[in-house]
Amino acid sequence: MTEKRPIFERRAVIRAVHALVQPDFALPPPGDRPLVLIEGPPGSGKTVLLDALADRIRPHIPHGRADFTDPRHEDVPYTLSVLAGALTHRRPRYRRLRFPRLLIGLLVTGEDLGHLDFEQARQEITALLRQRRRGSWPHRFLQEVAGAQNLELGLATGLLGTSLQMPLRGLDTLVGFTFSGRAQTWFGHRDRDLPDHPVDTLVTLNTRAREAREEEGGAERAAAARAYTAQLLCEAFLADLRDAARRLRGLPTPVILLDNAGTPAGRRFLRRLLQARPPLGPAEPLTVIATAHDALPELADARTARLLEVLEAPERPLVPAAETSGPLWLRYRLPDLNRADVQTLLDGGSGRADRRLARLVHEFSAGHAETAGLLATLAVRGPGEPGSVGELLGRPVPREPEGAGTGTGHGTGTGTGEADTAGERLLHRLLPAEAHQAGAAVTALARGAAPRRETDGLWLSHQSDLIDPAWQDTVRQAALWLGAPAGPAPGTPRDSRTLVLRRLLLRRLAVLPGDDGPGWRTVHQRLAGFCRTAGDRTGELYYRLAADDLEQVAADLAALLPGTPGGAWLRLLTEVTRAPCGSAERRELEPYAHYRQLLEMSAAGPGDSAGAWTARAVAALRVLADPAGGTDRGFLCSQAARALAALAPHSRDGLVELHRAAREYERQAQWWS
Repeated sequence: MTEKRPIFERRAVIRAVHALVQPDFALPPPGDRPLVLIEGPPGSGKTVLLDALADRIRPHIPHGRADFTDPRHEDVPYTLSVLAGALTHRRPRYRRLRFPRLLIGLLVTGEDLGHLDFEQARQEITALLRQRRRGSWPHRFLQEVAGAQNLELGLATGLLGTSLQMPLRGLDTLVGFTFSGRAQTWFGHRDRDLPDHPVDTLVTLNTRAREAREEEGGAERAAAARAYTAQLLCEAFLADLRDAARRLRGLPTPVILLDNAGTPAGRRFLRRLLQARPPLGPAEPLTVIATAHDALPELADARTARLLEVLEAPERPLVPAAETSGPLWLRYRLPDLNRADVQTLLDGGSGRADRRLARLVHEFSAGHAETAGLLATLAVRGPGEPGSVGELLGRPVPREPEGAGTGTGHGTGTGTGEADTAGERLLHRLLPAEAHQAGAAVTALARGAAPRRETDGLWLSHQSDLIDPAWQDTVRQAALWLGAPAGPAPGTPRDSRTLVLRRLLLRRLAVLPGDDGPGWRTVHQRLAGFCRTAGDRTGELYYRLAADDLEQVAADLAALLPGTPGGAWLRLLTEVTRAPCGSAERRELEPYAHYRQLLEMSAAGPGDSAGAWTARAVAALRVLADPAGGTDRGFLCSQAARALAALAPHSRDGLVELHRAAREYERQAQWWS
């Protein structure tokens, strides 16, 4: 398949899902419908893609949705009632789906029969199932179970609480809805040829639900009871779909959308749902689409294929016929946006947006969809034409209501309508959840953002005078060095979310108040000392430059030039000049003004010595390396080209390499002008 731009590839995902839900889709052996897993880090657009899918299918196809960052979805009965309640909404051709088996199970789990013996409990459940109810009762009951009437659900134990008590004794006078004998009989065989009596199964279900609710017999027994109850209700949910009206077989399948299914609650629900499928028999008409940050651990031994293969060769099986074990997962990893996508976000395809700003937004975000999207929105809405990414980061955005977000599971504000800056909003969205209520955690992460490689980061995380011991594990788990210049290990893709988070945390470190402990200079000087001891010349020069020791760094680089191969020296220069700026005031300057200040700091005069030209190259390249700076960069590229051309004769064997690099910067100067 030809490579697509990420924005347009998302449209291909929607087309693939459209093909997958069709009744004539060729199911892979053994005939179960594949599940879809959409992967991507927070802010990559998973929830937005689910929104787009929901918008497409809402008018036509029954669908339900659950976000497993919502703590209520720790409770499987709650999740099933939410999904079933949404699927029962009337649609043309489908009319209204019914879930009698699930309704029986939910009704029985909410009954208090603990004071009765087994035979009395059987009689009570038999009478309960014979009662007639209003025709609207199923939909209303599912809404009540899902909390639409503000009922308490006993979430602490993970099952329906005793507060969920329907007025069952008075319902026998109502007419309209009854449970069919077919639905009741199912609890005896459960599509597994079991010899059980249906009412006995329901009595056991009630007993296990009470054990889970009241934790009778200890936590281990309560956990087993929750598992039993959840499993049986999932089986009932799928059996209701398999037993739906015959007309459903000729229509696109209903869909359930499971956002953030990589959470413990989401993985638990998916396992229950998969285990609920009977070993034999037709597949239920249901398409499951889940999202997660990364591949689920359960996929390690599962059959997988790429989702877009559905479009590549519809006539070819997705997996070899010999592979018949387990369900098939169709995976799709959301790609980062490329520069053309960011340009499209900025100008809507008109081509009128500043291409220089689009390039800087892409470099700053590394294609991270949420970051690029927010910055592009602020650039389009104004006020005025932005001159830098830094300016966009400082623009205000309204605070979101508490608990709102796009799938991270935590809010971004107080809901007062006050404004955050874009930088604050993004930092809050990308921080680990445990850091939101602890300023000390943010400070520890800000210091942990300074290292340029994993070795440095792990060393720093063990320095208790720099990183609060209470948050050292958080710093190590964040692995912010994955977004650093040295990047991840070879073969490991760079995480755009981590790269953006690291850049935002470095901006926080630069403005850390002095009374909050070690700041920018101290952290970078300590890292320079560690690298010096470890024999890492590149790291030492990088951290010293970050601490603004530009004069001595330029002198050291100039001294290394004659005895270092030209290509190696250029790589060293490039790595060292990626050192970030720790001055909030200098970051606000225009690129030329920032360059002039750096030259003054380096004490580089107008001479033609190798040291003077090296200082000019270091100053120009350091400003160019910051994508948050201004767009007027042509002059800096010209200065870098002049400096490298002047340094070429001083290199032992790098005359060709340095002149080639100089010509490249001359081309860049024309592009930026």
